[in-house]
Amino acid sequence: MYAGGVLKRVSGLSHDKLNYFVRAGYVEPKKVKKESLYYNDFSEEDVELIKRAWMLISTHGMRARAAFARAKERGKASQLTLNLRRPSNDSAH
Repeated sequence: MYAGGVLKRVSGLSHDKLNYFVRAGYVEPKKVKKESLYYNDFSEEDVELIKRAWMLISTHGMRARAAFARAKERGKASQLTLNLRRPSNDSAH
């Protein structure tokens, strides 16, 4: 997804702030070449990370570095939670 799609999904985020997050290395989208220009192609995981971090920045006044660190931790924790909720008795079927 290109920057315009990210901006539509993350309320209140500006294009300049999104570019800052990329330049600072908080998020690392793939680069896609179209003709002579390169564009950032954000994955679904990138968008979810940006959403979580932006919520912390915009509502709690957290600095970007701390917000992205916490957002990454929360993302890992939710993935672990999902993995732990699988049925434990697969052999019963």
